[in-house]
Amino acid sequence: MTAFGRSRKEDEKAGYAATVEIRCLNGKNLDTVLRLPRNFFPFEDPLRKLVAGKLRRGRVEVYVQVEATRVELKASHVNFELAAFYWKQLLTLQEQLTGADAPRLEHVLRIPNVFEPQEMTADSGELGQLILKTAEEALDEVLRMRLLEGQALGEDCRNCLGNLRTELAGINSRKDSVVEEYQKRLRERIQELLGDTLMDENRFVQEVATMAERMDINEEIVRLNSHFDQLENLLAGVHAAEGRKLDFLAQEMHREANTIGSKTGDLETLHAVVRMKSEIARLKEQIQNVE
Repeated sequence: MTAFGRSRKEDEKAGYAATVEIRCLNGKNLDTVLRLPRNFFPFEDPLRKLVAGKLRRGRVEVYVQVEATRVELKASHVNFELAAFYWKQLLTLQEQLTGADAPRLEHVLRIPNVFEPQEMTADSGELGQLILKTAEEALDEVLRMRLLEGQALGEDCRNCLGNLRTELAGINSRKDSVVEEYQKRLRERIQELLGDTLMDENRFVQEVATMAERMDINEEIVRLNSHFDQLENLLAGVHAAEGRKLDFLAQEMHREANTIGSKTGDLETLHAVVRMKSEIARLKEQIQNVE
């Protein structure tokens, strides 16, 4: 299921603010991708555990940004060792160049790398807690978004199920007439071939009975109705429906529909089977998004 969550929290005591953005994409298994600032890799494992505790499927991309909020942490610091080295170099140069002016502080401050930005580190336990709390809030937003999408998916799945029940009811209502029509066509064809010769009625009845047994789809209809009931119960249950169970039921529905199609030569039934398979494919596609 696709979803997005974002959270920003600030810790005045620690002097840092954390921003966490989480994007979820569809996927069968849980695949967590973390994007952390440099020096913050010790937080990878806690973040992965946090995600795994709330999500079970999908590609989850987590982006973490940390910024200093206090001036003394944001401002670049002078590298005194490097500045002193350059100052000595300038003094030596002034001694060797006859008539050269004495170096001034501004000359040193213009030299690259004398001012160095401060590197944030993951040493602070307060900073670690800040990142985890921010990530947890972003995950909660993701879950709220997924809940709304799940409700829409559930409604679409119920619509698919209603269409499947309608198609199966039509197939069920025709199954007896299909055998009768076959019997009628077979009798007419044999009579056409035999002409005035009398037909062996016993052989004819035996042939019809054999074909009726091959065309019997009662078992498939019963199993499909059972699958429909199980799916409906899962969608209507108090607890969240598990995607793997839904996926298994959809596969079984497709198998039973295929079996019905292979057993019948009736055009109307075949058209109904094609429509059922189309609905099942749509159902399977939606179920792939369910956790």
